[in-house]
Amino acid sequence: MTGGISVFRLFIVDDNKYERTGIKNSIDWTALGIEVVGVFANGAEAIAQIEILQPHIVITDIAMPVMNGIEMSEHIKKSNPDIKIIFISCHSDFEFARSAVDLGIYGYVLKPILSDELVNAIQKLLNEFAVQNSQQVEKARMMKQLEEMLPLVQEQFLKELLLGDYRNKEEIVQRIAFLKLPIEENANIYVISIKANDMEKSLDNQSVANSYLISYSFKGIIRSFETEQRKIYPVQISGNEFVAIAFDSFNRFTSSNQSFDQQESIINASVEINMEISRRLNLNTTMGISKCSSELSDIALLYKQSQKAVNTRFYSGSNPIIIFEEIEDHSDIPFEEMPNLQAVYQDVKALMSFGNDKDIQDFIDKYLNAEGFRTNENYIKGFSFLIVNLTGIILMEANHTFKDIYGDDIMIWEKLSQMDTKADVVQWIHHVFMKIKEHLIELNPTKNVKMVETIKEIIKSKYQEQIKIEDISKSVFLSGRHANALFKKETGKTIFDYIIQIRIEMAKKLLKETDSKVAAIAEIVGYLNTSYFCLAFKKNVGMTPAEYKSKVILR
Repeated sequence: MTGGISVFRLFIVDDNKYERTGIKNSIDWTALGIEVVGVFANGAEAIAQIEILQPHIVITDIAMPVMNGIEMSEHIKKSNPDIKIIFISCHSDFEFARSAVDLGIYGYVLKPILSDELVNAIQKLLNEFAVQNSQQVEKARMMKQLEEMLPLVQEQFLKELLLGDYRNKEEIVQRIAFLKLPIEENANIYVISIKANDMEKSLDNQSVANSYLISYSFKGIIRSFETEQRKIYPVQISGNEFVAIAFDSFNRFTSSNQSFDQQESIINASVEINMEISRRLNLNTTMGISKCSSELSDIALLYKQSQKAVNTRFYSGSNPIIIFEEIEDHSDIPFEEMPNLQAVYQDVKALMSFGNDKDIQDFIDKYLNAEGFRTNENYIKGFSFLIVNLTGIILMEANHTFKDIYGDDIMIWEKLSQMDTKADVVQWIHHVFMKIKEHLIELNPTKNVKMVETIKEIIKSKYQEQIKIEDISKSVFLSGRHANALFKKETGKTIFDYIIQIRIEMAKKLLKETDSKVAAIAEIVGYLNTSYFCLAFKKNVGMTPAEYKSKVILR
C-alpha cells in the first residue's frame, strides 16, 4: 500500500504481555504503512505518551488495571478526537458493545485474536484515512482557488448583501471574517448608487476586452478614494449600474457637527468620483447617496434608499448627485414606484367583470398588504385615488358612471377624502368592487359569453402561432387565471384544451389531403415538435396521425 513507508503511528495497549507482544510481532505493520510507536500495559501509560508520540490509531484491550480501555477512550475522545480506536476483548456482551458505540469506537475484535480479522479492521480504517485525506486535499485545493478568486467572491457577497440575501447580523459578520474583508463591525455605512447614463451606448462601440476594461477601471476609480478612516467597496450590479459601499470609522454619535462633517466628506468623495469617471472614462454619471447607519443588517435598506435617490431626477433636475434625505419628504410612496398602471388596470377590469370575494382579497393583498413597506399613508391614499380613476374609466367604457351606481358622481370622491385608516380603504375597495360587479351583471348578463367568444376567435386566428394563454388574456384585459376560470365556467374546457382542440381539428382536415406530410402539418397547426404533435393527436383522436391518414385514404 505504501511501499514500506510508515505513514501512520500506532499504540498497542494490553495488560497481557504476550497479547500485546503477539499483536506487535504477528502482523507486518510496515507493509501496511504503520509504525508501532508505543506498547503499553494500561491506559494510564498510553495517555502519558499521547501528546509526545501522537498516534493516529490505538488498539486497546478493555479490561485493564489502573485505567481500563473505556476510561482511556473517554480521555482520548475529549483531548484527541481524531485518533481512531479499535477495541480487543474477550467480552461480547451488550454493555461493552454499547460503550463502544457511545465512544465512537471504530472497530471491535474479539479475543483470541486472529491476525486476519485484525488486519481487516485495520485495512478498513486505512481506507477511511485515505478517503479523509483525499477530501482534505480537495478541500485545500478549493480553498486555494477561493483565495485566488477572493476579490470576485467578496464582490459577489457584497452584491448579495445589497440585494437583501443576508439579514442576520451574526451571519453577515461571520462571512465578512471568512472573506477577509477589513470592515469594522460598528463602522458608519453609506451606500452610493452610481448610474453611468451613457455607458451602454459607449460599450456598443467597444470590443469585449475593452468593455471589461472599462468596468474594471470604473471600480478602480471608486476604490481609489479610500482613506485611512474609510473603506470603499465597489460592486457592479448590471452593465451600467455600480454601487460604492463606504464604511467610515468615524463615530457619528460623538457630536452632531462630526456627523455633518462625515456626510459632507461622503458627498465630497462622491463629487470627486463623479469628476474622475468623467475625466478618465468620458462617462456621465448620476449618483444617489443613502442615509447613514452603523448596522450591517441595514445595508439592503440603504441600497434601496440610494436607488430611490439615483432614480429621482424629477426633484433634482440636472444635479448628478442626489441625497436621499433631501428627497425623502417629497416622496409620495416608500421606496418602490407606484404599481404598473397597465397591470392594475387589467386586475381592476377582471374584478369588475367577474371577481368574487377571494379575488378581491387577493387584489388587496397584492397591492396593499405586501410585506414590509406598503403601509405608508401617502402610498395608500395615492393608490386609492388611482383605483377611483381606473374604475371610473372602466365604467365609462361600458357607458356607465358612478352616478348610475351611487346616485352622485362627487360622493365617492368625498368619501375617499374622509378616510383616515388603511382599514377604511380596504373596506371601501371591497365594497366598491362588489357594488360595481353587481351593477354590471344586472345590466349585461351575457358579457361573459361575449368574452368567451372573443377568446375563441383569437385562438382560431392565431392557433398556428406559439400562442400563450397570457397573451390571450391580455387581449381581453384579464389575468391568465381569471380568463381561464371564466372560459372553463362557460365551456367546460380550459383555454389550453381549446387550443389543442382547434389544432387537432385543423390537422385532421389537412391529413385528408393525399400529399400531406405529418411533420409539415405539425408545423402548420402550431407544433414545433413533431413527436409532441403526434402524442397530442393520439391522445385526442385515439390513433397516430399516420394511422388516421391511412384510415381516411382507405375510405
